[in-house]
Amino acid sequence: MDTPDFSGSRRGLIKGGSAAIITAFAGPIAALASRTAEAVCLPATASTLGVSPYGAIAPVNDLTTGLPLIQLPPGFSYKSFGWRGDLMADGLATPGTHDGMGVALTRKVGRSSELVLVRNHEQTTSSNASNIIGASKSSVAKHDVGTTSGSYQIGGTTNLVWRDGNWVESFASFGGTYRNCAGGISTWGSWMTNEELLSNSISSTGKKHGYVFEVPADTSLNAANSNPIVGMGRMAHEASAIDPQTGYWYLTEDQGNANTLYRFLPDNISGGFNSLHAGGRLQGLKVKSVTNADLRLPTLCQEFQTEWVDIADPDLNGGSLSSIVGTVSASGPYIQAYARGAAVFGACEGVWVAGGIVFFTDKQVTSSPNRAGRIWSLDLATGTLKAIFVSNDITVGNSPDNICISPRGGLLFNEDGASSGLNAAGQTISVPAQRLMALRNNGSSYVFAANNYNFTAAQLAAAGKPGAVTGNQRNTEWCGSCFSPDGRVLFANLQAPGLTVAITGPWASGTL
Repeated sequence: MDTPDFSGSRRGLIKGGSAAIITAFAGPIAALASRTAEAVCLPATASTLGVSPYGAIAPVNDLTTGLPLIQLPPGFSYKSFGWRGDLMADGLATPGTHDGMGVALTRKVGRSSELVLVRNHEQTTSSNASNIIGASKSSVAKHDVGTTSGSYQIGGTTNLVWRDGNWVESFASFGGTYRNCAGGISTWGSWMTNEELLSNSISSTGKKHGYVFEVPADTSLNAANSNPIVGMGRMAHEASAIDPQTGYWYLTEDQGNANTLYRFLPDNISGGFNSLHAGGRLQGLKVKSVTNADLRLPTLCQEFQTEWVDIADPDLNGGSLSSIVGTVSASGPYIQAYARGAAVFGACEGVWVAGGIVFFTDKQVTSSPNRAGRIWSLDLATGTLKAIFVSNDITVGNSPDNICISPRGGLLFNEDGASSGLNAAGQTISVPAQRLMALRNNGSSYVFAANNYNFTAAQLAAAGKPGAVTGNQRNTEWCGSCFSPDGRVLFANLQAPGLTVAITGPWASGTL
């Protein structure tokens, strides 16, 4: 499928505080893309678990609370912030269910360097309208304050400020949405927050859900736009990522066995807040010369040549689809893409564009056949799709979800798997904790960090967190990993207890 050439407008994409983010990532990421394209894979059909160059992980006490929230390699430390229930700078309580997150803006404040992150809260519904994020603040934009079957939509976002190595503040930035899972940063200082919902229902206010919304890093300049970016589709959205060289966006959908990689070509290619509302073209990924290629079970480093097919109506209702993998529930965009031959993935989640390569995950875990997740790379110059990580063993990688690339060119993925599953021998084993995993360019993985949250009410109260979640949360997911533009800090979320950590340490000792 031919696409227009917008090369003359590319320079307009990198502007404002986010320009520093893109610039800082450019060189090392290009090297990563080259290594990925030329990777010499393991002499195996699936990935294996290797030894971490950073050393073995062990519990490390949080510099904020003193609790050993996570396990890290020697020399690394972290500061927690934004626990569920903590009061924010606007006087509101921090919402729970922390999920996707990104560094949307970097700026100077006097002599200080300041980062603004936007964080999703994957909340769904409540019968209490006061639980809508920013409910009592008219300055906080909200998409939907009505009800569907007596329930209010209480998902949304909060913004966090990090300055000179310390947390500064947080505040509500958007509400009235449903299950804000992942998203992605723009090149102009905003965050796309994505609803993960496959539904044709409409609330009593006439609002639909299952969209992408734009939230600014600096809400003093712009409030979040309460209207959805309809052109990016109505589906069970996961992540989105912009290619700064073209202005095209790449999106994933977490709809089991009924999803592909999507591309959105904006009509307004110059970028800027609200520019995506001008519309554009939505497309789905297809393997050349193969109608509805089943890509759920690739071997390590298996390659495919791809092209794009157009989706005429991004807002079409979903429904039942009789496909090559059986009858599935599918979104309207996927039904249209499938009809034009789009590929089939298991359940796509994280996506990141770096150095002309789109990296994205398929987190689906099944026991028959045995699979525990995949990571793909799509070379935008050649259209070559490559399986760069294939896990058939939960110890190697247990359902890769959110993904990020460090400024040094390292790839990190967040696990979101079950507490038990199969190893490579097909034996059922238990998983002590969900982990942050790093990927080597030969397709193997290693453990960088692990969830260690398991505390009594007394321990939490003594640490100044009397209302925090108690008990063993080690097998709840990591989310929202992202690096600071200088590569010194890794930010990430623990979803179930609801908290954010900022990790620092000797990054140059390993691949991250």
